[in-house]
Amino acid sequence: MKTELYRVLVKGNNNKERTAKVYAATLRRIHKEVYKKPLDDEDLPFLRTAKVLNFVKKIVNLTRRKNAATAVVQGLKATKGPAKTIAKFREIMMQSDKDYQAFLVSGKRKRPFKNAEAAWKEVIGLHKKVAKEIEATRLWDLGSRVTPGEYRVLNAWVFLKWLAALPPRRLEYAETQLVTKKEYEASDKTGNYIVMGPRRWTWQVHKYKTVHKYGSQVFAVPGPLKAALNRIRPIVLAKSDKGFLFLNNKFKPFTRSQFSTFVKWVFMKYAGKSWTQNTIRSIKVSSVWSPTSESPLKLASAMGHDITTALLHYQQIS
Repeated sequence: MKTELYRVLVKGNNNKERTAKVYAATLRRIHKEVYKKPLDDEDLPFLRTAKVLNFVKKIVNLTRRKNAATAVVQGLKATKGPAKTIAKFREIMMQSDKDYQAFLVSGKRKRPFKNAEAAWKEVIGLHKKVAKEIEATRLWDLGSRVTPGEYRVLNAWVFLKWLAALPPRRLEYAETQLVTKKEYEASDKTGNYIVMGPRRWTWQVHKYKTVHKYGSQVFAVPGPLKAALNRIRPIVLAKSDKGFLFLNNKFKPFTRSQFSTFVKWVFMKYAGKSWTQNTIRSIKVSSVWSPTSESPLKLASAMGHDITTALLHYQQIS
């Protein structure tokens, strides 16, 4: 039985499984576009051909070209490809990135949220719409007897209250647990936790993309979010003995991929928009890069990215 391609990348490069799956999908797409047939050889000999090199070079979209070259480099490294071939694709990758950064600061890029303030106002008010559905269907009365579908609505409400209370993170919500102060102190502190103190609650974030750069982060939980979490707490603890807030249809903690799908569902259902968590982050930062009292520097730290990221990717056009 053949090894799945992404496992070849995990084993050869020590890639994370989710990242390896993205690379594998890109490599399969390149093969199909170049050779007009599915990829069936996990040794990836096609990556060593001039045909693939020329194909990647000629990709017009800078982001696609960079992503394609990156995937090829990973594929070649995992299968012990020639160093010279790897160097050629690495050069394409680096040049594409350089060209893209120049494009971003050139003023030619179309910004998706010219009226980001209005979009952000819609985001932070959306929990009210979900609250009306919860009241109409008397979900609070059901308590721990809620079905997976009903729990998903409660999750949507809590998530939207979270966005209204704190700057949007990436997908750290998926691993967040409700714990007491004593439970937190006894934990290995490798996940993310809402620590419920006698009076003050905090969100302790230890697991996120740029933790190696910024270290663990702590956020005070504002009153409205604390009230929301406190209200759902009995149901959470009835469904998850470890206090995970966001649960799938089997009442198991969401993976990040599942949480990403959940976010899309929330905004499609309650706003009729095809928005992802990255979209929400973009809207938030774009709204700040207009005359407001909120500090972009402080926001960048709270969102777990560098200020350069905001300058290059999110700044709203005037």
